[in-house]
Amino acid sequence: MLPDAPSDEPKALHTHLVELRNRLVKVALCFVGFFGVGYAFSQKIQHFFIRPLSPILKQGRSLVYTSLPEAFFSEINVTIFASLLLTLPFFLIQAWLFLRPGLFRNERRILRGVMICIPVLFFIGVAFAQLVVLPRAFSFFISFEHKEIPLYFLPKLSDYISFSQRLMVVFGLGFELPVVLFTLVSFGMLSLQSLKSRWRMVIFILCAISAVITPPDALSMMALAIPMIALYGVTILVIQCTQPKIKNHKDPYYA
Repeated sequence: MLPDAPSDEPKALHTHLVELRNRLVKVALCFVGFFGVGYAFSQKIQHFFIRPLSPILKQGRSLVYTSLPEAFFSEINVTIFASLLLTLPFFLIQAWLFLRPGLFRNERRILRGVMICIPVLFFIGVAFAQLVVLPRAFSFFISFEHKEIPLYFLPKLSDYISFSQRLMVVFGLGFELPVVLFTLVSFGMLSLQSLKSRWRMVIFILCAISAVITPPDALSMMALAIPMIALYGVTILVIQCTQPKIKNHKDPYYA
């Protein structure tokens, strides 16, 4: 749960900049702490990344690295990625504490819910990519091997990790669609009626975005497009149920 802080009096710009610097320093220290602890478990983190390849590796294949420092930097890479994921909630807490004094009462309530939903949906998207999409994507790509032609899949460690991270980030961001739509409607920049009436255009746009940001195969595209379309429908239902509460978002009084 995000902490609540008392309302502050208006401050000078210098004071806000100092506060922003201090909160960014706290976020950086949090990241360094997670990285220091995570590097001790870097091999386990790397094993977590490699898990979607387990069915392929059990066929007698192996991941390879082709330069001397590649394995070392791959461990650094996955540790940084995991540390960034773990730092995300703390970063959002600091952002909330920084923004809260300048918001109206109802804006605070809306933004508090948004700050809670952002990491939850992002982690769900990352887990969906890791557990559902990646194993099927690699099975699809390995199907292009040919015995008639000497063409065999030999996965390179750094390429595999980069591909996995890119797909996790893409799905994590894709699952943030409800947060974006809910925020736009809550602050009057988008109407519920337009979401309902333009659903065909939205579905087309979501499919086009999925085709652009996912790997060039229909499986990955549909694996992102279908959940985003489902989340779009769920978001409309949630907004419709909560619309009386968010309709008058401009509150002239601070909490």
